[in-house]
Amino acid sequence: MKLKSLLASTVIALSAGFITPASAFNLHFRLAEDPETLYGVQTISVTASDVMGTYLTERLVYIDPRGQPAPWLAESWTVSDDQTLISFTLRQGVQFHDGTPFNAEAVKAQFDAILDPANASPVLPMLGPLKDIRVAGEFEVEFEFETPYAPFFNNISVGYMGINSPAAVAKHGNRYGRNVVGTGPYKLVRWTPGSRIELERFDQFIQWRNDALNKGLPHADKVILTVIREDSVALAALETGELTGATLQADIIDRFAHDPAFKVILNDNTTNLVFLEFNQNRPPFNEPLVREAIGHAINRSAAVAAAWSGYASEATGPLARGIPGFDADVAEKYGTRFDLERARELFAQAGWQDTNGNGTLDRDGQEARWVIHSYSGFTHIERTLAVIQSNLRQVGVEIELVTSDWGAFYPSLLRDDWDMTLLRWTSFDPNIMSRLFRSPGHRQHLLENPEVDNILDLCDSLMNPPERTECVSKAQTALLKSHTLVPILTNHVVIATQSKVEDYNLDFTGLLIPGDVRLSN
Repeated sequence: MKLKSLLASTVIALSAGFITPASAFNLHFRLAEDPETLYGVQTISVTASDVMGTYLTERLVYIDPRGQPAPWLAESWTVSDDQTLISFTLRQGVQFHDGTPFNAEAVKAQFDAILDPANASPVLPMLGPLKDIRVAGEFEVEFEFETPYAPFFNNISVGYMGINSPAAVAKHGNRYGRNVVGTGPYKLVRWTPGSRIELERFDQFIQWRNDALNKGLPHADKVILTVIREDSVALAALETGELTGATLQADIIDRFAHDPAFKVILNDNTTNLVFLEFNQNRPPFNEPLVREAIGHAINRSAAVAAAWSGYASEATGPLARGIPGFDADVAEKYGTRFDLERARELFAQAGWQDTNGNGTLDRDGQEARWVIHSYSGFTHIERTLAVIQSNLRQVGVEIELVTSDWGAFYPSLLRDDWDMTLLRWTSFDPNIMSRLFRSPGHRQHLLENPEVDNILDLCDSLMNPPERTECVSKAQTALLKSHTLVPILTNHVVIATQSKVEDYNLDFTGLLIPGDVRLSN
């Protein structure tokens, strides 16, 4: 079983209910928060996407274990010679939970809703230059683009891109987000806000995915998603048997690693990246030498040990290792390895010296006293920040750490009053490099860099996978040579289950395939 990363902000736990003589059982999963909606047009939140994408809805394609798009609700597709028209042939015989048929009209309705300005859908940027969706037959649908858009297949594989029943959307109107109807393995029965979401098996479900171990109906009769916000409460439930599986914080995994009553699953091929980014509109962070010096000053192995208890990997490339196109050779060749002497040399070349003799570098009368902003509420981020602060003090840079909740932190980066920021981003497509680092950047604070921008634009336009992979490698090289960011680490996913849990199978994007889960006798 090949596991991929779970999104960091969602912790999923698994539990079995009673076993009847017919071996029927329920699954009890933990949600770390209550989703605000389960309508994919209205949200891109991790929790909502996980619930929709795991249980309720299905997408046109999924990403297979090789990192390539594979047929799901779409049986096949063709791409025009100019790569601006994608024609999908859909599965026949599929129906929604409300009994209405899945067809081309349903696909068109879903994507038209995303494109509709009245909906202000946060999903819209994921569709790039898509300009039209046309029904070409009952089970034929066409997507037309202004220009070729290579990320399209990966982007439509994520949880919030699932197809919803047009009849149910029309019936429930503004309340549809709490009455979702899809074609997935489970259907929504009851949602008690802030408490639990109850699902039951959809008996007309058809498993089309080749990466699923169970090709029939799901083994479990019901799935209960219970909102448990505190990790300590979820861990206690795991230990007492109320939950039979959980994704764990790395620093407590040893409590389960050597206990025969549990199984521990470790996935180190993940799609997240923790990195340091610069406000290049603010001197001296407009200088590549200074950015490179900071990169050499950071002890990534110390961050791995302090923040993740060793359950992480050092990162020196701008792409997470689990994303198709990651080039380990480029990361090794051009990444800034921990080297305090090299950091000091580069600062000196940039004109930063300790002329005051107080241990702090200065230049033109200004001391190297800078601020790193980040988001609060996550111990691993706080510990990583502390390591960076300590490392930079060793080369004569004093760092102030400022954290706030995500809702305040991320919008604040649109202002000009910041120096550096520590971020963690998860994606399944190399287009994340364009979304974050194509000038002027995701927060509008990167200087124009035609070399980087042109390569990223080319990568996003190449529909041929081998050509795109080669381009993505060049993009990683360009970003590292320009020192646009300082990659630090990728954290692993650590899951413990009761020993009786079998086939806890995650797909390439980190979503559980719930129909596979079974219990041993």
